[in-house]
Amino acid sequence: MNLDGRPKMVKNRQKRGADADEKSAQAACFLKCLCYTCIQYHYAYGVIMITIKAPAKINLALQVTGKRADGYHLMRMVNFSADHCDVLTLAPAPELSLSCDHAAVPTGDDNLIMQVARRLQKKFGVARGARMHLTKQIPMQAGLAGGSADAAAALRGLSALWELPLAEADLFAFGAAIGADIPYCCVNRPALVSGIGERVEPLAHFPKFSILGVKPPIDIPTPWAFARLDAAGDAREDTTDKLLAALASEDLGAAGRWAANAFEPVIFEAYPEIRTIRDRLLAAGARFAVMSGSGSTVIGYFKTTAEARAARPAFEAGRQVFTAEIYRPEG
Repeated sequence: MNLDGRPKMVKNRQKRGADADEKSAQAACFLKCLCYTCIQYHYAYGVIMITIKAPAKINLALQVTGKRADGYHLMRMVNFSADHCDVLTLAPAPELSLSCDHAAVPTGDDNLIMQVARRLQKKFGVARGARMHLTKQIPMQAGLAGGSADAAAALRGLSALWELPLAEADLFAFGAAIGADIPYCCVNRPALVSGIGERVEPLAHFPKFSILGVKPPIDIPTPWAFARLDAAGDAREDTTDKLLAALASEDLGAAGRWAANAFEPVIFEAYPEIRTIRDRLLAAGARFAVMSGSGSTVIGYFKTTAEARAARPAFEAGRQVFTAEIYRPEG
């Protein structure tokens, strides 16, 4: 079945009578009005199930431009989503529950998925629950916003399942109150992201490329990385505007000259292995390589899928490695 970027009703082929047909039509009509991406909607045997892809977020560039009085950092980021995805499935249930195929993922109220669900219930007075299951592929504590991607998927999925009146601006505001990356993860398109992550401006032009992501067995907590960056105090030149000009011309080579991550100097100093991965990706034929987020994943940018796949085996020992394309939802 095809996840084509717009909500779809997948109807059971057997006839189930007028009531089932009417419910299917109502659900299809409701979903047509949604602008959420990557949702697949099933109605069969009287049970609604929703399946949503949660793509990994990649920072092509990340600059820290200041710090608010409340401690939040201001940033300018150029983000895109990769088609390396977690998958969240949801179904009606009397109570809320979450399960996951990865034992290291918490499934209680400390999980962002459950936090989204609890807050939606409280805000809209929802008495119903949901049975949710997460299939995990995005590496954890990797700079790929896996938790935020899952939370955004829950926000979209539960809004559909519970038929909540959430417009795009509401999604952004609601998500930003839980995690700074959630507004972008509701969009999943190449974009300039600023503020603390709540301002998302999709980019009209973006070059095509394939990526090879390499995460060493190093977990970097984001608060620790920001503390190191604050202590260093040496602001780098903000090359975001030059990068945006290169992206507008869809010139991958020029984009590589201006892609930069403000965390790299402090993270490379603390973990030289991550710098070595960056250098090895360049030696393996990547046009350029940049750490995503606060690390520890380094992304190598290749012109073709074949090039990225050919470079992959040299990095697999002892690391989490994936190849991917740009995720491009339709609509």
